[in-house]
Amino acid sequence: MNKAVLESYARNLLGQVIGAVMIVMQTSGAATPLAFGASEWLLVANALWASLVPVALRWVNKKDPAFGRVADAAAAEITKKIAAEIKKSAKKK
Repeated sequence: MNKAVLESYARNLLGQVIGAVMIVMQTSGAATPLAFGASEWLLVANALWASLVPVALRWVNKKDPAFGRVADAAAAEITKKIAAEIKKSAKKK
C-alpha cells in the first residue's frame, strides 16, 4: 500500500511541477526555468503540497481499491482466499 501511495504522489508531483513551471514561465516572462529567481522557485515549490491533495483524497476514500482505508482489509481477505485455493489444489495432487 505504501508503494502505491508513493507512486501516486510521484505522478501527481511530476505533473504539478511541470504545470507550475510552465505557468510561472508564462507569468514572469522567463524564457527558461534556469532564469528563475528565488521567488519563482517558491511559487513552483507550492506544487509539493498541492500534489498531496489528490493522494490524500484517495486515501480518505473508503471505496478506493488501490490504497483507500479499506485496501488493507481487502488485501488481507484476498490473500486468505488465494491461500485457501492453493491448499485445495495441493490436496488434489
